[in-house]
Amino acid sequence: MEETSPKLIKAVSIILKTAVFLSIGLIIIGVILLFIKGEADGYSLNTLANYNNYKVARNYSSVIYPPSKIPEGIITLDPLGFISLGLWVLIFTPVTVLFTSLIDYIYTKNKLYVLLTFLVLFNLFTAIFIIPRFVHL
Repeated sequence: MEETSPKLIKAVSIILKTAVFLSIGLIIIGVILLFIKGEADGYSLNTLANYNNYKVARNYSSVIYPPSKIPEGIITLDPLGFISLGLWVLIFTPVTVLFTSLIDYIYTKNKLYVLLTFLVLFNLFTAIFIIPRFVHL
């Protein structure tokens, strides 16, 4: 069994550290903006925090605040734009690590790991982008 290349270990370490700090920073900025502005995406802080408000609190998800809305949210300093971007960065951290690993395995001609990594990436992309289109709550 081949050892993992030191370059791959260093790249994965940098990706993980950068992505986690970026994600935490974006979420913290979003939370601070939420308390400063007192509202996000047209909903008051009270409405968002009231879990008994079934129509807003329980159903507020990426369906209501889709990724396509994030750039506008960042430009307008909408707290949910920052929080959503932070969550998407966190979600795509393992995808980025897998993609980086895939490139390294292709470069080192490790066919088994190329296949396994490709299958894991395929499963992740299917779970993130395809399956949610068919799930209706």
